[in-house]
Amino acid sequence: MSSYTLHTPPGNFRAFKILIAAEYNSIQLSVPEFDGAKAASISPSGKAPVLETPSGVIFESNSISRFISKLRRDTGLMGNGSLVEEANVDQWCDFAANKLELPACVWWYPVAGYMPFQEAANEKAKADLAAALATLNTHLEGKEYLVNSQVTLADITIASVLVYPFKLVCDGKFLKPYSNVIAWFKRCVGEEAFKAVIGEVAMCKKECKANGQ
Repeated sequence: MSSYTLHTPPGNFRAFKILIAAEYNSIQLSVPEFDGAKAASISPSGKAPVLETPSGVIFESNSISRFISKLRRDTGLMGNGSLVEEANVDQWCDFAANKLELPACVWWYPVAGYMPFQEAANEKAKADLAAALATLNTHLEGKEYLVNSQVTLADITIASVLVYPFKLVCDGKFLKPYSNVIAWFKRCVGEEAFKAVIGEVAMCKKECKANGQ
């Protein structure tokens, strides 16, 4: 029986990084059928995902994914053991939260029916996401992964944010300038630990449109 219980709605991209990190570290997580009221009662923020552990509750997805990644140091999810590499992992996780999540969600949420479509917001989201992808593309020049020569939580976190945008709205024309990002993303999602959580990822061929777009 697992010592850790993760409360999350199914298909929640913020839970992907937690579940993928658990796959890499061979950590068994119990994921019960989602009960929003229970998750809200457990989490100090009232939001999911939230993790129950023998020592207490952890909320906020980045904190949970870091906790799961640190349960085993030998797998290298937080870097090679140096403080510098751990900071390098953290900086890309922060980059995902600060530069990627908002524009990505503003673009694909209306397609999924999670929020109404607004033209100005859509155009800004595309521009902001393009800027973030340009940063990633430059950094990935000559590299297979973000921090070192293997998958770390940095790669897991950023790839998890990009799964739905790359499946639904970021077509080949939009992604054409970011060949390094595309190669890196395909390398990540081709890993068995990713497939175990998100399955096969089919890249978007034509941008899906939201109602009213």
